[in-house]
Amino acid sequence: MKKEMKVVLCVLIFSGIALAAEPACPMCSKYHFEEMLLERVLRNELALEQTLKDIKETNTKVVDALKKLQDEHDKVNSSTESMERKQILMEATLNDVIKTALTNVSKSLSHMLTESGRSIKEMEGRVESFKGNIERHTCNILKQH
Repeated sequence: MKKEMKVVLCVLIFSGIALAAEPACPMCSKYHFEEMLLERVLRNELALEQTLKDIKETNTKVVDALKKLQDEHDKVNSSTESMERKQILMEATLNDVIKTALTNVSKSLSHMLTESGRSIKEMEGRVESFKGNIERHTCNILKQH
């Protein structure tokens, strides 16, 4: 019986060792799962690093585009302000020119009216003088006949 016990004991020990050892299937191993998990974590970390890099590049591009947009906006505002100042200046100049033109036209019309009145009086004087000459002439002619 001792021999049988030894055999049974050996069988139990060998089976315990066989069962206690790492399984032959690497997919079922605890270490295999941890290795797969670690690989996945590393892949995710690399993907996140690339994503962060892409986000930083995009952010830089967006910031540059916003700066350019702000610069263009400032240029447009500056141009608009300059145009408004020029418009005000042009309107003032135009008003001055119109006032000067109206004054000149008014003076010219006054001068023309004055001159026409003087010319009319001069003509009336000449007409009266011609009438007097004609009447004298007519009287002289009638006296002769």
